[in-house]
Amino acid sequence: MDATHLETFIGALIDDLAVGPPDEDGERRLFHLLDCPRRVFDEQPLLAVLVAAVTARNLLDHVIAQATAATERLGIPARKHLHSGADLLTSCGVSPGAAHRAARVGRAAHTLPALTQAQRLGGVGIEFADAVGRGVTHINARVPLSEEDRSKVVTKLMIQTTPAQVAEKAREIAIDRAGVQPEDDQSVPVAENADLNEMTLVVNDEGRVAATLDLDALTGEELLTALDPLCRPVPLPDGSPDPRPVGQRRADALGQVVRTYLSNSRRPTSGGVLPHVTLIRPQPTGFVDTLGFTGPITATTADLITCDSTVGVVTVDDAGAPLNVGRSERLFPPTIRQGLAARDRGCAHPGCGRPVSWCDAHHITPWSSGGTTCLDNGVLLCRRHHTAIHHGGWQVYLGPDRHPWFIPPHKPNEAEPAHLRSHARRTMTDLPTAA
Repeated sequence: MDATHLETFIGALIDDLAVGPPDEDGERRLFHLLDCPRRVFDEQPLLAVLVAAVTARNLLDHVIAQATAATERLGIPARKHLHSGADLLTSCGVSPGAAHRAARVGRAAHTLPALTQAQRLGGVGIEFADAVGRGVTHINARVPLSEEDRSKVVTKLMIQTTPAQVAEKAREIAIDRAGVQPEDDQSVPVAENADLNEMTLVVNDEGRVAATLDLDALTGEELLTALDPLCRPVPLPDGSPDPRPVGQRRADALGQVVRTYLSNSRRPTSGGVLPHVTLIRPQPTGFVDTLGFTGPITATTADLITCDSTVGVVTVDDAGAPLNVGRSERLFPPTIRQGLAARDRGCAHPGCGRPVSWCDAHHITPWSSGGTTCLDNGVLLCRRHHTAIHHGGWQVYLGPDRHPWFIPPHKPNEAEPAHLRSHARRTMTDLPTAA
């Protein structure tokens, strides 16, 4: 079989899926089975098609993985000015994640003969095969495997049901095998070996960043120690418990650690300058603001991060050429921040009071609407409550006492709720002489 046979099969499948009436003899095609199945009559044929399609998918995924590995052995990607077989797949329209997975499976095929044989029969999906391959790599990185050991490990991993169970079993095997090493083995224990540390960061289709961490015990302890004081629940203004689940509080804490790092002038430089977030702002209308790594963002989020943070703005024309770089005049200088710190004493949002070092300086009247960078147009807000102002419907204004006052979210047809005083205010009165 060669490409001609595959093209014939694909053409026949496309024809069978084409929209149209049954054949002249009344025979229903695959399209009719999938589009308008009949009760009872089509149950078995539909199940048979499902099983056959899954098997075909597994076989085709195996062909893709093996073909990708073969192109790498022949140096085809390099001749096409590409770095790897994964890049070659991506150029064919395959998503980057799927392309890298196929390349991994193809490269590992010759080291996992039992797994490869199961793939050739269409009984193993590429996700499962990738999980087994990564599981073997995980174990081998911690405890070197002989060929016999590798074969036994593959057998144990292949009897698992899902990729997640494969990964869990691999970790279990690695820990178990690491615990039975000879007493005279002076190698670093797995839990304490920093050479095994791994971190993945993936930007998904929605522009969010998904991360996984595998850290040694000491680095993990340092991370947990840094996050712990930032993860405490913060009650709502009415005293009710913090509604954020622990996972969200932990993510918010990590964001604060990163922002604190980016605000530190002693951090390492990147390209001769201190690393900072760059907001790319197109000059022509009809285009959206973009972040360097995570891509397009809404105007509301752009306004949030341009209030006062470790963000630089680059204005570009419709061809992407920079028109203007920098916006130092929009940032609150240290002297005004000192005044905000003396007045607000931390996050001014009712019931919060997080430290000054955790806070952004927010323009009460936005810079884009003519607001100035001054004490009476600024308020300190932690990132959570800064987001609540821009995204959550909260409003803030400077009262006659020259302190921030907050208006909770409400619908346009509802009566305006009672205004809440700044966290730094000690009394409910708005008299200028109040403490």
